[in-house]
Amino acid sequence: MKKSKLIPKLHELLNYELTGALRYLYFSFMIFGVRRHPIVEFFRKEAEESIGHATSLGEKITALGGTPAVAITEVLNSKKDLEDILRESLEHEKSAVKKYSDLLQDVKDDPVLDAFVRDFVSEEQSHVEELEKMLRES
Repeated sequence: MKKSKLIPKLHELLNYELTGALRYLYFSFMIFGVRRHPIVEFFRKEAEESIGHATSLGEKITALGGTPAVAITEVLNSKKDLEDILRESLEHEKSAVKKYSDLLQDVKDDPVLDAFVRDFVSEEQSHVEELEKMLRES
């Protein structure tokens, strides 16, 4: 795929990761009760990982000759219970898996970019699995 077509897709993912980081940080503020500490820790770790992903994407955009563009438009201000937060997080992670998996088609002829994207797919899938476990009743 030509760099001119790949860079906008990387921009979309960059903004998706930054939005995810803000979402997870916000969720960490909204957790109350006796289970608060480990769940806050979980969401803050997820926020840090999203920032790491965004950083890698921004670096790749510049390596390909682009200039990272950041546009966060989501408003986070509603109160939700823990289960709703976890379900919303699960949907976000599933969407990330799909977005990165779709990008694999575009980079299949470049082994370096293919490996770069596959790492994201793997990490996002592990987040999906962890959230599914958190939502599972024993």
